[in-house]
Amino acid sequence: MLPFFNFTNNLHAENQLLHLLHTVPETEIEVAERTAIIRGMIGNWAILEQFTYRRLDLLEVHAFMDNMAGTGVSKREGKLMRWLRLKVFDSEKTQLQAKLVQLILLLNGLQQQYLNRMNSAVFPDKFKSDLKYAITFLNKLNLKMHSELVQEHRFRLGSIVTFSKILSTLDPQEITAFWKFFFSFEAHWSVAKAIQTHRFTFAAFEDNGFQITDFYHPVVKMPVKNSVAIDAVQNVVLLTGPNMSGKSTLLKAISLCVYLARIGFPVPASACTVPFFQTIAVAINLNDNLHDGYSHFMAEINNLKSVLEATHSGMKCFAVFDEIFRGTNVDDALEITRATIDGLATKKGSCFWVSTHLLQLEEQLSSDNRESVQKYCIECLLQNGTPTFTYKLQHGWSQLKIGKIFFEKEGLGKLLGSTVIA
Repeated sequence: MLPFFNFTNNLHAENQLLHLLHTVPETEIEVAERTAIIRGMIGNWAILEQFTYRRLDLLEVHAFMDNMAGTGVSKREGKLMRWLRLKVFDSEKTQLQAKLVQLILLLNGLQQQYLNRMNSAVFPDKFKSDLKYAITFLNKLNLKMHSELVQEHRFRLGSIVTFSKILSTLDPQEITAFWKFFFSFEAHWSVAKAIQTHRFTFAAFEDNGFQITDFYHPVVKMPVKNSVAIDAVQNVVLLTGPNMSGKSTLLKAISLCVYLARIGFPVPASACTVPFFQTIAVAINLNDNLHDGYSHFMAEINNLKSVLEATHSGMKCFAVFDEIFRGTNVDDALEITRATIDGLATKKGSCFWVSTHLLQLEEQLSSDNRESVQKYCIECLLQNGTPTFTYKLQHGWSQLKIGKIFFEKEGLGKLLGSTVIA
């Protein structure tokens, strides 16, 4: 998902964005704070819409400040000695002058065009405090005055020495804190930019319901949008549909919405309301684990076990099992799938999506848990004996079998010298 949110202009901010995508806040308050920062960026969009800078300038200024922090030209040198040395060594003076001018123009531009003009009241307190700190830090450099000297071609030897002295007295921790804020600032701005570009929306948390409207997977070109609404009592969703109907893609899209909502990011949907899940476990296209010696079936078993242990500890869990227990024989799969569905149905507060090709499962579900199980299928139409995939989610249970159709359509029966019995 990084490419859909990544409008950053340097690797440091990109890494911070990746950190946000990987880091799951522990509480709703932390999620709300992250969301509030992004909303604050949108609230300042008239100022921040054109946020930019020359990438090379920033990278060189960042490296220069890191190298110079706490040392400058030399803390042990007095102002006179520093002036004399730069007077004598003209090439050193020219190089230092160029670096300082680059620093002054870049940071002054960022401060005057963006940071100073923003309405900090729309941000949460922590970010507001960090923004104030960054501006205070930049004020120490007296950038506006030095920028005017540069523009008027009056940034000469005396100014070089004076500004170098200012830099040399900065605490390295101050510089580190400023850049940490700036890269975090740009990462959150990048998410806000993604909202404007892709028309994603923020989710809401609510215990009594699971509703996602017009959701889709953004990786898919020209995606079909679907909607789902599950009552609070329905904590297990069984998804059916023939091969190639789009079950795995749909499960990925739903999982993506739940995960992005959980980390405070906007989701690819027009509306999204889900519970606040403590644990998210998505098992799609599980493979054998050759390193640990696990078969596909044992990988499924271990994944299910970890989910159940989470629910037993009291966590609200969102879990997806794509074509569960396909790694064992049909008889075993049917029996343990039925037991799994019955057990999952008792885990109130959690939500489980299970796709299956076990079409006999419908009639074998326990009547005690039927109200806890919602059935969805992905529509597939037969037109003149040829399957047509609509990728639309609808209520119900699909009994459509298309394997034999494709088997014969591709002439495999003729090549094998046999016929598939309908």
